[in-house]
Amino acid sequence: MDWIVGVVYAGFLAGSGALAVIDARTKRLPNRIVFPLYGFGALGLTLASAVGHEWWRLIAALVSAALLYGLFWLFWFFGPTGFGDVKLVGVLGLFLGWIGLSAVLTGLLLGMLAAAFTGVGMMILRKADRKTEIAYGPYLIAGSWAALALESVLLAR
Repeated sequence: MDWIVGVVYAGFLAGSGALAVIDARTKRLPNRIVFPLYGFGALGLTLASAVGHEWWRLIAALVSAALLYGLFWLFWFFGPTGFGDVKLVGVLGLFLGWIGLSAVLTGLLLGMLAAAFTGVGMMILRKADRKTEIAYGPYLIAGSWAALALESVLLAR
């Protein structure tokens, strides 16, 4: 099971890394990368859950993806969040949820804090104002990567 999980998360890192770079440059999260990550994650994590007989992990991943998607859909519907971010957090919820609820919460919190500190820092330096748009995806992805790194450190103990 370990090699399957390794391949799945390596694919996640590659795909989400590409998304972070593209979003930082263009403020777009292309469907041609986001949607295959959903499929790759669902397939790979289902296989890992089946081999490891840990179906609860897959259920947690699917619930996390749905909850984050729903939460960010509300942010999009009532606020300034782009719909690409809505689709992205579903992917992040899928991959983080398979690890556990703590990874989901940590990833989301770290991503939101990184974006907030960057925005405030830019305003302090007068590089932006309250209406300046920043790409949110790279921060959410970085928070997710940090959460995965923290979880791996905790598992290694």
